[in-house]
Parts: sequence; structure tokens; C-alpha cells
Amino acid sequence: MKFSTLRIILAAGIVMGAFPACNTEGGQVHLKGKLQNMPGRTVTMSYDGASSILGNSRDITLHLDAEGCFDTVISLNKPAYYNISRNTVYLTPGDELTMKITQRNKDAEFVGKGAEANNYLKERLFPHAGSFLGGGVNMKNSFESTRRMIDSMALARRTQLTSLENVSEEFKRLENARISADVLNSYNYYPIYANIHAKNKNIPELAIRRHQVDSFYLAISEDMKSLAEELNDESVLDVAVARSVLDNLLSNPQMQSWAEGIAFVPEVQELVMAAQWADKLNEYLDAESISLATAYANNMKDREMAQELLSKIQQSSRLLNGPAIDFSLTDVEGNSCRLSDFKGKVLYIDLWATWCGPCVKESPYFESLAKEYEGKDIVFLTISTDNSKKTWKKYLESNPKKLPQYHSTDPALKEGWAIKYIPRFILINKDFNIADAYAPRPSEDSIREKLEYLLK
Repeated sequence: MKFSTLRIILAAGIVMGAFPACNTEGGQVHLKGKLQNMPGRTVTMSYDGASSILGNSRDITLHLDAEGCFDTVISLNKPAYYNISRNTVYLTPGDELTMKITQRNKDAEFVGKGAEANNYLKERLFPHAGSFLGGGVNMKNSFESTRRMIDSMALARRTQLTSLENVSEEFKRLENARISADVLNSYNYYPIYANIHAKNKNIPELAIRRHQVDSFYLAISEDMKSLAEELNDESVLDVAVARSVLDNLLSNPQMQSWAEGIAFVPEVQELVMAAQWADKLNEYLDAESISLATAYANNMKDREMAQELLSKIQQSSRLLNGPAIDFSLTDVEGNSCRLSDFKGKVLYIDLWATWCGPCVKESPYFESLAKEYEGKDIVFLTISTDNSKKTWKKYLESNPKKLPQYHSTDPALKEGWAIKYIPRFILINKDFNIADAYAPRPSEDSIREKLEYLLK
């Protein structure tokens, strides 16, 4: 989940030109540098504060020159987290920051005012890898030894944070909350990685069976409660892993023992509920869901957050019906085209990426369905959303496909089609209107009924 009360406006953008004298007081940040190995000449700097779970209205587009360089000024009224590819950056009003960023976060380089905080963030953990578990790499052969490893890594991280000299106390407070959330997240994911580790290392006694998970969480609940209490603060929602953990604490019955007795502040509870509505709109759309989400947003106490959710609802509403949102594509030979070039036929679109296991699993079904409907008035479009075209092409070399292959990182995918999760399948009718923005997967029997209806 993602969720702040911050307004961000792109004030000016200059591509590799002389930077004019400017006053950095009163909320300006000067950013310049080079973004390497990015998929295009425009890169989204995604807002990663509290309200990001509800919508993307605070995202900023960076315009790169042919060498990947940019030079821009943004308006910022308080510190905020952003993401550029896999890199998290922390910006404070008055920062004068030069950066060199690739798609690998640890390769990033920062100099200038604000550099120390961002060099620290290069080593942050990824929540979806089980935080300190590192995708299972750091698993030990018992829970006790794994726990000691987690505690040791957390202590080292806190020591490193304490040693920083040119960062604010607020930054240290938020990053301490991140460490606590990473510890909690490690324990949340432990049963999953324990089972994987048990299988890979042939240690059957390490496995935690489904019926044992509840007792596992209960056994460590007291030790974890103090960490959970640290996150009972609206401001820590600006930290991505804290949002994820709080969502689990409030909505996952298996983790609620960790939060037993904690009176979560109303702002946290409200935002968690708002995030659940936003997540629902990212997975499925119907008029009833739109109506219910709107009613919830209209009754939220935090009106700025409510407005972000309403903006998300408006974005989703456009996907219920109406004209399809156009975007650019590139084939494996580097030829460019647009989605609208296929107008006049039914379009069944597969949005995927090489790293997405469920996407890869659906691919044979998609190709089989395309063969089944061969010769009919329908185009099956498989479109990679990989950040790296090189990675995509290399994958296709070892995994050849029968269908024409396309690639796109057009911002319209995220901004217009609200692509947040993949695999994502879309149906467009012959008039280039949206038939189903969240179409069934090719492995689902219901897709044939929809295709037959559109082909009438």
C-alpha cells in the first residue's frame, strides 16, 4: 500500500541548459544529474508519501536529453520521499542535489545539499523481499538464528543512521520507523521464506505448515508489539514499508495479535481503509465500487487525502467506458507505432514483464487463444512494461514467441490506464472504446464469452 499531506508542483524544467539564479528559500528544490539506462526520454519521479497509495497526482515527470541528463526546479513545501526507478530519494526544501541514477539503487551517486540522506537510502531494504530476509537469501537454518540475524542487521542500520551528520532529526525519526517496520515485515514474511528454505535446503523441520502460522505469529506477538506501537503515528505513513505493515496489522487477522491493545490513531485507520478502496479500484471496476468509494471519500475527515482518493476515483471512472487511451509502442526491431493504429479490430491486450511470474504463466494461454481466434477480426497484443528494453529482448531470445512482441513505457499506461499491477489484460472494441479495462485472463473460461460478444 502507499499513502501525506504534501502538494508538489513542477515549477520549472530545463534540459541541460544554463541553470538560472533562483531563490531556494520558500520551498524550492534544484535537481540535476543523469539517469542511465532508462527506457525513454521521460521518467516519472513517483511521489512515495502517504497519499501515493490513493493516487498519483503528486508525481513529477523528468525530461531527459539524449544523454539522459536533466536540470529542473520543483516546488516543495515540506520534505518528501520519491521513487525514480528502484531508487528512493528524500527531498527537502532548499536542497541543491546532483544525482547519477541507474535502475540498480546501490549504484546511485549523490552530491550537494541533501546528498547524505540519499546516499544512506541507497542501502534501504525492499519490503516485497521480506525486508531483512532479502528474498530468502539471509534465511538461517532455524527461527532463532534468523531472528538473531534480523536483530543484528537492524542494529547495524540504526547505528549507521545515528552517525549521519547532515540530516534532519525528522529524517532520522522516519528512517528509524522504517527499520522497525522492516523488522516487523521480516517476521511477517518468515513463514513464507521458511517453507522455501526448507525445500531448497532439504530441512523439512524448518517448514511452517498452514495450520501452524497462527501459533507462530502468536508466539512472538509480545516482542513485536512495541515495534508496532512505534508505527502508530500518522507521519510514519510517509514510509512505504510502514504503510504496508500497518495495513497488515489492521486488516490481516493473523497479524492482529501483534497489534492487540494498541489504539491506532483515527488518521491511520482512515487511511488504511481509503487504501483498501484504492486497491480495489486498481484490480476491478464496476459502477457500484465507484459509488461506494466516492461515498467513503466524501466522508473522510482528512480532506486533502479525500481529494486524492476522489482524483483516483475520477481516473478509474474514465476506464468504465468511453474512448480507449492511446499510447506508444515499439516492436523488437525498434519500429514505433501507437495503439490507435490497430483501431477497427477488437484488441485484447496483455501487459506483462519478464520478472513477473504470473505474467509468464499466462503467456502460453494468450498465444493459444490467439491461435484459436486466428483469422477473426481481433488483434492479440502482448506488450512488455519492462523498464529495460535490453532485458526484454534478451528474454525473448531465450523464450521465443509466435505473436508479434511490443514494448512500452509510455506514461499513459500509468496515468491513463492506471497500471499498478501486472499481469493486466484489457479489451477494446472495434470503435476503439474501452470494453473491459480489467479483462479476464486468457486462462479464464469467461474470456471467450467476452470475445464472442465483441466479435458479433
